[in-house]
Amino acid sequence: MLEKFKRHVKKFISKDSKLLVAVSGGVDSIVLSELLLKSKINFSIVHVNYKLRANDSDNDELFVNHFCLNNGIKFYTTICDLSKIKKSIQEKARTFRYEFFKSICLKHQYDYLLTAHHLDDNIETLLMNIYREKKVDIFTGIRSLSNNVMRPMLMFSKDEIIKFAIEKKIKWREDKSNSENKYLRNKIRNILIPKIKSTDPLYRKNFKNLIEESKTIKKNRDSYLEKFKEKYFKTSENGIIESKKIKWKKLNSKSLEFILFRKYGFFKNSEIIKIINAQTGKIITSQSHEIVSNRDSILIKKKSNTTTNSFNLKIGVNDNPIKILIEKSKSSNKPTKETICLNNVINKPLKLRKFEHGDYFYPYGMNGKKKVSKFFKDEKLSIFEKRSTWILTDANNQILWIVGMRVDKRLLKTNGECLKISI
Repeated sequence: MLEKFKRHVKKFISKDSKLLVAVSGGVDSIVLSELLLKSKINFSIVHVNYKLRANDSDNDELFVNHFCLNNGIKFYTTICDLSKIKKSIQEKARTFRYEFFKSICLKHQYDYLLTAHHLDDNIETLLMNIYREKKVDIFTGIRSLSNNVMRPMLMFSKDEIIKFAIEKKIKWREDKSNSENKYLRNKIRNILIPKIKSTDPLYRKNFKNLIEESKTIKKNRDSYLEKFKEKYFKTSENGIIESKKIKWKKLNSKSLEFILFRKYGFFKNSEIIKIINAQTGKIITSQSHEIVSNRDSILIKKKSNTTTNSFNLKIGVNDNPIKILIEKSKSSNKPTKETICLNNVINKPLKLRKFEHGDYFYPYGMNGKKKVSKFFKDEKLSIFEKRSTWILTDANNQILWIVGMRVDKRLLKTNGECLKISI
């Protein structure tokens, strides 16, 4: 087992890799730590005490602490008291620990977080995917490497891990709650798996083959989808993704290509088909993104975190909501998309805000005034582009500049001293 582990981790971990290992005190994470020690790989350990099992939780923490002291391992720990929580305990615990692990990795610059997930965990995850009616990648199981989270024990079964621990006289802590059937994973582990094993003693091998074959299929599928995305999704400088409707109209409702929209939080093919066939201006939203129907295209945009629609500006550099420089200048120039020059006699503070109903301005190079909504329409701006456009005004809300597009001519200066504004 040790030699197999060494060969495996050598593919991913270099001598300079800085590793953080999540250790509960159970046999899986303790054996992982022992394998790393015997492989002469340096690492630190992180532990979370959830206070769910009274003194047992505290004793788990003490056990891991002593393990670290005995082996000269740096130890990080924290308490997340979930003892009074009644619902979604596992979800809350998982969210907390991974946020804590992430903070430790960032603060202390660890390259990888290692967890002790093994083959049996992978099989349980696969069965949970079926039970929960997961639609995509049902049989691929747990990834061995996901971002900076590494799971080097997926090749080993629980039986192999326990056998190694007993042979090497390794001590570990038993979590009695694992024998309780309160949670879906425990029910699968304690009730369903034994029945599968009694019918097919080689079930692990069969599941392992299924997982490996599914990963190969996923790899080929992802390669195809990436090529499709490169061809039919175009990202502009402002982050808006455009895709022509005609391509999607040629596909049927169950086409593989619709999986691409899941990245943006859209999981139903039917809603994508509706927006593709909708009139210009129709919008659908997910938790993270919006899709708008825009003439012969659909536009995809990440939802904005900005809730404030108006910002006061100061003389000098302003970084919020966009980087904009306001300075006094002894000379003026004709306006460009990036720079304008205004009369020094101007009501301050200057403001940046979004479009408001009834807005109008006097465009430079044109006669008379024009509604901003009409200007947007003439410029053929999409809804997303209209929303993302900033308008510069004086303290009295008089429009001075549709930023990056057209300046108002009333306070514009093209020679002499001025207030120079640049983006």
